[in-house]
Amino acid sequence: MSTSPTCIVAYTGEGEDLAAVRKAAFETAKTSNARLILYDIETASPFAKPLPTNWSAEPGEDQAPSRLGIADLERAGREDVARYLQEAFDLGIEAYAWLAGDKGGDSLAEYAHQQNADLIMLPKDMEDPGMIDKLRNATLEDVEEHIDRPIAIVDSSGDVEMTQ
Repeated sequence: MSTSPTCIVAYTGEGEDLAAVRKAAFETAKTSNARLILYDIETASPFAKPLPTNWSAEPGEDQAPSRLGIADLERAGREDVARYLQEAFDLGIEAYAWLAGDKGGDSLAEYAHQQNADLIMLPKDMEDPGMIDKLRNATLEDVEEHIDRPIAIVDSSGDVEMTQ
């Protein structure tokens, strides 16, 4: 990447299996003074959306914003992700979160495009996904097919490799 990113979308979820991605995203956002959006993949489901939609919201209810804060995450039952967001705030990072509606790389790419993200950070295991993730199109290849922005792959030790 020739210039510092201004907006980063980082793949995350509850638990420590994605801690290396979060840590690398925090470091990158802090050093480049970039806005960070934690993309919570664990809310993705083929059966229900994590936030109200036009069909599920009460009449007159405002629809969910395109970026969520701590209070929004707590209302949605995503306390772990709210805690990660607080960690970013404590580091002086402008940070938000988003609750993914499905696991497909196309959805992640579309969201990153809508947010004008100029860097996407993903876990290394997306390079060699399992059968279920392949069926859901939750692969690095699927993200790359749908976006023309730099992607950083983060391994479990926190090493970062740029793919585009």
